[in-house]
Amino acid sequence: MIRSISGIIAILSYAIALCGILPLFPWLATLPRLLLVGGLLAAFWQDRRGAWSLKNWILTSSTIPLFLYYAFQFNRSNAVQPVVSMLAVMLTVRLVGEKNGRNYLQMYALSLFCLASSSLFDLSPLFLVYLASLLLLIALSLVMLTFHAHDSQMVLARQDLRRVLAAGVIMPLVSLPLLVFFFPILPRTQIPLWNVMSVPISRSSGFTDKVEPGGSSSVGESATLAFRAELPRQPQQQLYWRGTVFNQLVGNRWVRDPAVPAEVIRYGSPRISQIIFPEPGRSRFLLALDSPADITFLRSRRYPDGIFEMPGLSGRRQSYSAESSTAGILPVVTKVDRSFYLRLPETIPARLRSLGEGIRQRGGSDAERVQLLEDYFRKGNFRYSLQGLPTGDHAIEQFLFETRQGHCEFFASSFAIVARAAGIPTRLVGGYLGGEYNELGGYYLVTEQMAHAWVEVFLTGRGWVRVDPSSLAVNAGGVWNDSRKRSLGLRLRLAIDSFDHAWNRSVITYDFERQVNVAQSAGKRLQLVSWKQILRASIKPALFSCMMVVVWLLIKNRHRLLLSPQERLLRRFYRRMKRDTVITVNRGNRQGLFEIAAESGNEKVREFVRIYAGAVYRDRQFTSSELCRLKRLIREGFSSQL
Repeated sequence: MIRSISGIIAILSYAIALCGILPLFPWLATLPRLLLVGGLLAAFWQDRRGAWSLKNWILTSSTIPLFLYYAFQFNRSNAVQPVVSMLAVMLTVRLVGEKNGRNYLQMYALSLFCLASSSLFDLSPLFLVYLASLLLLIALSLVMLTFHAHDSQMVLARQDLRRVLAAGVIMPLVSLPLLVFFFPILPRTQIPLWNVMSVPISRSSGFTDKVEPGGSSSVGESATLAFRAELPRQPQQQLYWRGTVFNQLVGNRWVRDPAVPAEVIRYGSPRISQIIFPEPGRSRFLLALDSPADITFLRSRRYPDGIFEMPGLSGRRQSYSAESSTAGILPVVTKVDRSFYLRLPETIPARLRSLGEGIRQRGGSDAERVQLLEDYFRKGNFRYSLQGLPTGDHAIEQFLFETRQGHCEFFASSFAIVARAAGIPTRLVGGYLGGEYNELGGYYLVTEQMAHAWVEVFLTGRGWVRVDPSSLAVNAGGVWNDSRKRSLGLRLRLAIDSFDHAWNRSVITYDFERQVNVAQSAGKRLQLVSWKQILRASIKPALFSCMMVVVWLLIKNRHRLLLSPQERLLRRFYRRMKRDTVITVNRGNRQGLFEIAAESGNEKVREFVRIYAGAVYRDRQFTSSELCRLKRLIREGFSSQL
């Protein structure tokens, strides 16, 4: 079958354009989308007609108003959208206009730019699929353009076409080992080039920098990913992820006063190591299992209350390691500023103060008062709910004495207020509770719907003790229940997410700092390596290499090794004839045996040919006597009668 070079180049060019357009298409405005769709349809139609009614200069001139429009839209806060829109318009012009070798190259470059610009919005593992496909198609097209430049009317037979396509495929495949080799060692910049113009992602509902119950009568859950955490599977009751501490109540809102009193915490052991991968732009607080003893992150700030904070929101993907003590107690070596953690506004309702005062009088110590307050919640028929919530300035009072129904902010806030009224130093902790463990990737998947608030109370002799008032609700048993079955859809989603996490971990977050750590780690390991270890480690690769050489030799000599007895006997005959006579024999031509015998004039040769042909040419096996005679004739040779 004959293929036209021009037709093949057209098909490859449209495939290249689609690889560049599809990842960017969801992020484009309406006008560029319509232009791209219309441009593709017009290009297909004109290709089928074989006529181009519009000249390139006419199309280029018609786009000048669009370029001016997007140029005026360009500013610091809107830098990405005008650029990608202009790229889409330029690619549309190349699709619709006349095409020659130079135009095709321009189309390929614009497709690459469109694909690259899509990473400003989302750099998912699917980007790698599009990039690999686009580079492979471009390599094939460049090979075809070479033939096209020589003769635009050239046609190729199917066999020739296969060879040309194979050559185009081999070129990018050969570069893959170099890509794998250079990726870990090439120098990297500290500036996130891919996200330099992107705007940080706005924070959705979930973890916030304040606690203000009573703002709405219902709360919607968000499945937006907050972070991933690599660590072994933990008991569900230990999955408290500490984010921030709210230490002051202003009106009805718990906020964080950055002037945290000085105190020294003695973290216990054993400690759990984690690697945290937060989603970009979610929070400036560094999250870890409660409570983090140490977090390794560049330019982070540590507060005396065990909170770690970044300088600001980040629009890039990054990761950090943490060491946590999960005992739920923070022993304090120094004194605690009790007055700071007992402050309450004058506007606290009288019923809340009365409840706290009653608990203070009944309890002989802070530990007894905390137990009395827990009993109040445990026996008060409180229910955890995201619907039917009290609202307004008296929402906490309504929750405690009337509705007795609310979410974690109601439980934690009311508990802390009453505890402070009872003379117990108390603070709120904001973070997350729980997580979906991905066995395939070995990490927890934590979403915004898992945002949670609890309290810490200070008990003399023990330190800051975690208390989760939400766990005292009558329907709180399902919060720590991790025995539910996973549906097929959930398992599939976790499998896909593990691939996404592997991509982010190995490629996106592989920055200069990780590159230095890898180099330092490799250097330390090399210093500890001895010659015995090198020899021991080389045994398996050496055996594998030898085995591959043997396999290659077997494949190369398969025709010789798999010869039948008749073929081996004939080859021995040819070799003997070549040594004993001056006759040139053709091993590939059995029908020349009688001619060889006649030319030789040797009786032994004629006898060998007569016995051999009498069996082989009649499709029968040699008898034992025939086989012995043939072997004997070869051993004796054929030189004596020449």
